[in-house]
Order: sequence, then structure tokens, then C-alpha cells
Amino acid sequence: MKKLYKNIRQAQIIFNNSFLSEWKSVKNDKAVVSSFFMIAFVILAVYTYIYSNEVVTEIPTAIVDQDASQTSRTYINMLQSNSNLVTKNQFANFENAKKAYFKKEVMGLVLIPSNFENNIKQGKQTTIIAFADASNMIFYKNVLATVTQISSYFNAGIAIKKEMLKGSSLHSAKQNYNPIRSVSRSLFNTNSGYATYIMPIFISLVVQLIILLGVGILNGTRKENNKLHQNFYGVQKKGGTIPALFAKATLYILLFALILPLQIAIVHLLFNIPIRTSLISVLIFTLPYLSSVVFLGITISSLFKRREEAILFLVLLSLPALMLSGVSFPTESFPKLHQYLANLLPSTPGIKGFIKLTQLDASFSQLISQWKHLWILTFLYFITAAIIFKLQHFKAK
Repeated sequence: MKKLYKNIRQAQIIFNNSFLSEWKSVKNDKAVVSSFFMIAFVILAVYTYIYSNEVVTEIPTAIVDQDASQTSRTYINMLQSNSNLVTKNQFANFENAKKAYFKKEVMGLVLIPSNFENNIKQGKQTTIIAFADASNMIFYKNVLATVTQISSYFNAGIAIKKEMLKGSSLHSAKQNYNPIRSVSRSLFNTNSGYATYIMPIFISLVVQLIILLGVGILNGTRKENNKLHQNFYGVQKKGGTIPALFAKATLYILLFALILPLQIAIVHLLFNIPIRTSLISVLIFTLPYLSSVVFLGITISSLFKRREEAILFLVLLSLPALMLSGVSFPTESFPKLHQYLANLLPSTPGIKGFIKLTQLDASFSQLISQWKHLWILTFLYFITAAIIFKLQHFKAK
């Protein structure tokens, strides 16, 4: 019994000393403090402000009217009434419009062919040609979607007029043209805003990046100054590794229990991005996320002999983490190797769970698979961190 009490007391002392040592290192390192505040708050606020307009409107679009008829002018007026495009129809021919496009004066072209009105009156099919800049998917989508929508309305007007000329009433003509009425509604991200889509993802990635940077910079500094053993001398004692690791994880979890609500306030409240859950649920979900990231940071920190190496490596790691998270392309469509790599990063299940929780109004039971995934990663990286932590201190002895 005395031996058990002695071991518990020793673990408590090692935990307290390690916690205080890590806290002193964090608050006394200007690079870590600036990373925590500059990246977590200032950069996050700047990025959110950039995307705060949510949707792109008033895209400059050239219209080349080769028909110059009343019907073509009606079509142009319909295009001009849409807020997505700012139409410029002063181009006399297609070559001038192409020059404006390649100079980036316009982002799309709409060509109304000659005989546009005559073909419609004669019941012949005619074609509206739209060119959109596919190198920018937002411009491409808006130009193409707007022209398609206006063309659909224009076609409907022509078809309904023909039905009415045959003696049908306006109501029956509409029903004959469109017997099945479809209603489309955007769920959750109701205005299809880009900030509502990207910023919750960015918050999760920023949390991972900051923790990895903090752990990597501090470990690189200790190696440079040969203070690894001095800061965590309790690791050399039997059973000292586990309380020391828990102390480091506890410190970062407590720090981000304060930082994360402030990040959410900046992104969601200040810029009116919806959040559909409670802060308690967010903190419960992020517990294994923060733990797995801390232990991952300790695991890979053995690669760094200098603090600059940590900054360079971890900043470069943030881009693959973003790509592998499934933001730009579904993870289910990745090659098997990349799926395995994606599942090894805490940000992959972390982002998916965070979006479900804050944006999709999911209950905690609906994201239990991501929560379990994060706990598995926490256990995996705890083992690797414990081994590497022990080896580092053995070599530094």
C-alpha cells in the first residue's frame, strides 16, 4: 500500500513539474506565443473577413450580339437583371470580346448568333454559346449556371406563348410546359456561401497547425540548448514518461479550451456564420482531437534538431493535411494509399466531425465514428510519443 501511494505521489510530482515546465516554455517563447495569437486570431479573422461576402456576384461578362434584334435584346435584358453578372455588350464582334477576355477584363463570354430571332420564329433550334473561365471554378460555375438559368426561363416563355397562340390559357400553358414542378432548397448552407463552407474547416486545421508548431518549436529549442533532460528530468524515473506526457497534453487542452471558444466567436458570431451546436459539445468532441494532435506533435518532434526546422516542416505539412482532409476532393475517391495516409492525420476525422457538429446539426451519436477514430489515433500516437519521449531523454542523459 505504501509503495502504491509512493508511486502515485511520484507521478503527481512529475505531472506538476512537467506541466509547469511546459507552461514556462510556452509563455517565455515569443515564437510560440505569437503563433498562438497571430494564427489563431488575427489570421483567422483576416481570412474570414476576406470571404465574408460569401458569394461572388457581378462577374464581368461580355455579350456579343450578332443578331441585334428585339428578341436578342430581350434575352440580354434578362441576363442584365441577374445580380451574378455584370454584362458588357459593347463588343461589335467576337474577336474584340476574346481580346477583352484574355486581358482579364471579362471572365465570361456570351455569343448570340445571327438569325437568332428568325430561327425562333420559324420554330428552328438556335444556340446560345457561353464561354467561362474554367481555371477559376467559382467564376465558371456562376457564369455557366446563370446563362443556363436565363436560357431555361427564355425557352419557357417561348413555349408558353406558342401554347397560348393555340388557344390555351396561361395556367394550362404553364402546366403543359412544366407538368412536374421541382423545388430545390439548400440545406444548412442556405445561401451557398463560401465562408460558411470553408471557415469551420479552417478552424480545425489552424488548431492542428498551432499545436504542432508549438510542440515542434519548443522541442527544437530544447535540443539546441541541451535542456531536454533538464525540463523533464522526471522522465528518467520509473513510470515517469506517462505523467509527463499527460502533463503536456493537459496544458494544450486547457489552452485550447480557452482559445477555441474565442475562435468560434470570431468566425461564427462576428461574421454571422451559423453554428448549430453547443460549446460543451464542441469541447467534448475536440478532447481526443487535441490529445491526438499533441501526441502526434511529440512523435514527429524527434525529427527536429532546430526550431526553424519545425516551422518549415509543419507549415509545409499543413497543405497535404488540407488536401487529404477531403475538402477539395472526397476521401472515398482517393487511392487506397492516400486514404490510409488521410486516416492517420487527426485533421481528417476532426474536420468531418466538426462540420457535422457545427454545421449539419448532427447529434453526438451521429459523429461517434469520427470520435472513436480520434480516440484510436490518440492511443496510437500516445504509444509512439511515449517511446520517442523516453528515447530522447535517454540519449540526452
